[in-house]
Amino acid sequence: MSDGICQGQTELFFPPFGEQADARAAREAVAASICGECPVTEECRSYARHHREQGFWGGENDEQRVEARRRSSARRAAGPAAAAVGRG
Repeated sequence: MSDGICQGQTELFFPPFGEQADARAAREAVAASICGECPVTEECRSYARHHREQGFWGGENDEQRVEARRRSSARRAAGPAAAAVGRG
């Protein structure tokens, strides 16, 4: 995180109380553009997923991280079954 270019811009990555959906979309679009230029985006995203962080981290918001965890869990659960089907 010390190498992130987002330092000092907390207001873009964490919502204020009562933020409306259109304001969130605009704020996250700016945050995403910063993440898109950052050299540590992958590390940041991995950290946030692993630690179940809130806010916008590594180019993802809370909902996107939850969905990524669901997909990952589904792949792990289907892994042995999917491999067996692929061999058959």
